[in-house]
Amino acid sequence: MKKLFLVAVIAIAGWLSSQAQSSPAPERYNNLLEQMVQLEQPKAEFLMNATMETLAKDPKGYRMMMELAEKRFSDPADPLHNEQLYMVVLKHTTENFVLSNAEKEKQRLLLMGAKKNMIGSTATDFDYVTTKDKAVHHLKDLKADYILVYFNNPDCESCETVKERLTNNELINNLVNDKKLIVLAIYPYEDGKLWKKSKYPSMMINGWNQSRQIEQNELYDLPTLPCFYLLDNNYTVLIKNEGSLNKVESMLKALMSANIAGPAPAPQPKAKDDPNFVRCNQLLNYLINNQYNELYNCLTDDLKSKSKADDLNGALTKTEEIFGKYKGNEPWDIRKYQEYKTYCSILNYENGKAGLMIILDENGKVSAVTFVPEQVIKDMPAY
Repeated sequence: MKKLFLVAVIAIAGWLSSQAQSSPAPERYNNLLEQMVQLEQPKAEFLMNATMETLAKDPKGYRMMMELAEKRFSDPADPLHNEQLYMVVLKHTTENFVLSNAEKEKQRLLLMGAKKNMIGSTATDFDYVTTKDKAVHHLKDLKADYILVYFNNPDCESCETVKERLTNNELINNLVNDKKLIVLAIYPYEDGKLWKKSKYPSMMINGWNQSRQIEQNELYDLPTLPCFYLLDNNYTVLIKNEGSLNKVESMLKALMSANIAGPAPAPQPKAKDDPNFVRCNQLLNYLINNQYNELYNCLTDDLKSKSKADDLNGALTKTEEIFGKYKGNEPWDIRKYQEYKTYCSILNYENGKAGLMIILDENGKVSAVTFVPEQVIKDMPAY
């Protein structure tokens, strides 16, 4: 797994491209995806974007990875289901030159669906009725630390199995009893008679979207049932379109642990005269002048043990093949990537821009050097 991440962070665009083209077999791609989902989410997203970027010169491999990612990441029933990684793939396929216009149009439609109620956004409100009264209720009438929306169909065997598991889940029941969690079961389709004769445990609200606005207006992307959406007290989506109750439980455990531990410490203020800015300029000059041996000597011992100097050869030159001639860089800035203090700059080329990210460890050695899309730099929080 570490080596896969290193392929993304230290080999840089040109070397990545040659490696990707030398191993186009579907099983290699599938193995990559299986290991990718085991990484922390930001690292996995970074690796997914780097993979698509380097496959851009291999249209056959690019399409193969695109189709495999759709199959594995978008299906809630697949163990690799990951909406955020799927979004990375869809964004790349719609924004880059590899696909035909017809292919891009399909990807745009898939992206539109994936953007609905995406993680980090505010969940779309909807109405529902219950068997307890004649009133029309709304999602945003519910007040709790967390809301678990369980989209289901009473005529679905898998839904019944998951409902039974929900009923017997100790963590979820304890959170419901402590009024920290509300479980809202929603039937989104038209058969009201089927819904009314179904039985649901008292620990969840049994709701029917009688107006059918969820289905008819496609408010939620529901490729298969059952699936879960987990929301916080501001209705922010924490989990989207998830078919695994185990993953929901893991998220709830993590959230409870974080609440017990308290807030994270405040980040350090931005340094005005950071000596590492000078060091980053030196590293950039190594790249520009293809002084890969000098750059290699700056790496941490751990990275050296997993790579070689030739891996860095011609990094900027390879990038220029895509973006045109290098025209200089914008000022360095300090950004936070995970727990790392990172030095970033936007590099200007004849045909566009690319971000350069350099991570130095506490001893001033290079932990990672990589090119990333310009927007990645802009979206990273200030340190």
